[in-house]
Amino acid sequence: MKIRKLAQLRRENKCFRWLVELCQEVFIMLLVTYLLLLLVETIWEGSVSPHLNLNYLLIVVIALGVIVVVTMPERVEEEKRQLGRKDIIMAVCAALAGAAIVWYKTKEIGWVSYLISAISGVLIVLLSLLIMRSEDEG
Repeated sequence: MKIRKLAQLRRENKCFRWLVELCQEVFIMLLVTYLLLLLVETIWEGSVSPHLNLNYLLIVVIALGVIVVVTMPERVEEEKRQLGRKDIIMAVCAALAGAAIVWYKTKEIGWVSYLISAISGVLIVLLSLLIMRSEDEG
């Protein structure tokens, strides 16, 4: 019931619609910022943590994520779109970067780290392509 009321309020109230769209954009920016800062802190330990506590940023990202999920419009049906060359290149680059990071963090365990990083790279590319294909074009 409450979700339907939120959807109705979103359709009728311009201010509420603007606020929801603002939350969505801020959530995306903060999520990317958090992930990049976490990556920098993972690679170069002590480079971010003396200046910024990433846990506080994570709390804000989670709170905004909850708001975005609760206020999302209902999808009538999911459209599948064709994957372009750009999508495939982006997924492969993300998979290579992810596999390299996993290998970097697990290289102390020996040859198994190569297997783990290869599997994680394959999972990243498959999930990325699956998500890109099921996204709406609009």
